[in-house]
Amino acid sequence: MRALPAVLLLATALAVLAGCGGGAGGEGSTSAATTAAPAGAGRQAPSPAAGAGDPWTHMQALSDVAAANGRTRAAGTPGGAATERLIAERLRVAGWSVRVQRVGFPFFDERRAPVVTLPGGRRLRAGAEVRTLEYSAGGSAHAAVVVVGGDRRDAGCGAADWRAFPRGRIAMVRRGTCAFAAKARAAQSAGAAAVIVSDPPARGAAEPVRGTLGAPGVRVPVVTVAAGAGRALAGARGAVGVRVDAVSERRTARNVVAELRGRDGARTVMAGAHLDSVPDGPGINDDGSGVAALLALATRLAAAPRPRDTVRLGFWTAEELGLHGSRRHVALLSAGDRRRIRAYVNLDMVASPNAVLQTYGAGAAETALRRALDARGPAPVRTAIGGASDHAPFQRAGVPVAGVFTGASERVSPQAARRFRARAGRPADPCYHRACDTLENANHPMLERVTDAVDAALRSLAG
Repeated sequence: MRALPAVLLLATALAVLAGCGGGAGGEGSTSAATTAAPAGAGRQAPSPAAGAGDPWTHMQALSDVAAANGRTRAAGTPGGAATERLIAERLRVAGWSVRVQRVGFPFFDERRAPVVTLPGGRRLRAGAEVRTLEYSAGGSAHAAVVVVGGDRRDAGCGAADWRAFPRGRIAMVRRGTCAFAAKARAAQSAGAAAVIVSDPPARGAAEPVRGTLGAPGVRVPVVTVAAGAGRALAGARGAVGVRVDAVSERRTARNVVAELRGRDGARTVMAGAHLDSVPDGPGINDDGSGVAALLALATRLAAAPRPRDTVRLGFWTAEELGLHGSRRHVALLSAGDRRRIRAYVNLDMVASPNAVLQTYGAGAAETALRRALDARGPAPVRTAIGGASDHAPFQRAGVPVAGVFTGASERVSPQAARRFRARAGRPADPCYHRACDTLENANHPMLERVTDAVDAALRSLAG
């Protein structure tokens, strides 16, 4: 799940507790999507492995993928590609028709903390005094610092600020009214070897600002520094060193989309989960849990009598980088395809260790989810997660959406702790977006409960 402000999530949870289809023909016509033959075409399909209807079996497989690929399953990495292959193969074995969609996205991986060295050898402290801007290029520079635009709020925003800039120097410019990317591109065009963005003096946080250049494209290293470090750099006599160890480029990954044709097939019920982790960890709860639940459901649904409506499962890539996979899928749907989708159900983080069971969305889909969850334990609370997961592109396209969520870094309230036997004052998932989001971090009973409930809800919706 993409990061959502913890204060917003906590406030939402407290407020809630206090008050308590058809096929995607448009895709097949584009070069961005390829269609694979259903399992068994031209040969006898293998039977699903023992335990394939159990989500924990798939959680273990995803954990193994991460362990074999640098402890990450991030989009655009070998672990991400291995996750795509695992999902596609298990769906085919279960008897679903499977296709993949190529998705281009901006990739950024900072492999080591930035290094900025003052004349005399003192290094700025990474995190406390210097940070790399997201989508900065990797590289290094060793040159004198030139302050551009003085202390004006619009420093570095206009072409006049750069006319006399000496090529090969390091540009230092104050954070202000125009975007970081605009300053960086102007500095690059003027011949700067690196760019340092400084905070205004004595205002705001003492640490350097976190920020982004928006997308790959700038070819020089770009860092931000705290106000005190900026003053030291501006007064430096001699060469300053700047080094960024990062990869910033466009990459391609794949959505995996599977369908089980219904008896009628005029309408479609969808469920989805994102298949990528953050670069910093294996992402077993976020969102291996959603993937595992859907893979278990794929086996169960294929073994049951066919429902009236077609069921489509989507496994979305590059969610952590901006919902790129689900946005691409929705963009490729025709208006008719969108109208045929009866509902989309999103599963993102459904096995948090200190879980607070929550649903979001509206209409028949959320009603079906809540009914099924109510039958299996304490009733979930209602929440809202804005655009923080893959339901958002469907919702913007007019598709009815619903979802299940068991919490991220927000702290659990006393009311929620009593309802769900959680620990008050602790995060729902202390390993959110961290290396410790491993199999040991996942809540096995909650995963089982959510999987069983979504199974019942999808059958109800699909008829």
